[in-house]
Amino acid sequence: MPYLSSCARCKLPPALEGLLRSEMEVCIREAGLSKPDALIARRCLIERVPQVEVASELGWTRRTVGLHLTAATGRLEQTARRLGLA
Repeated sequence: MPYLSSCARCKLPPALEGLLRSEMEVCIREAGLSKPDALIARRCLIERVPQVEVASELGWTRRTVGLHLTAATGRLEQTARRLGLA
C-alpha cells in the first residue's frame, strides 16, 4: 500500500483521511483486528505516535509494526466503507 511509508508517521489513505477520531475508533473496534493490530492502529493512526516508538513498546521491529499497520489499514478501509463512513 503506497500510503504507508517507512517514515516515522504515516499518511492515511483517502478513505480514512476525513474520518473523525470517534469514527476511526469505531472502525478499529468493528474491523475485528487482533489486540496488537488494534493497538498499533490507535497509536499510529489516531495518536500519531511514530512507528519506531510503537515497535519499542511492543518489543517488535519498526518493519514488523509497519507490516501490521499496512494490513490493519486495509481492514480499516473496508470497514469504513461497509459502515458508510468512507
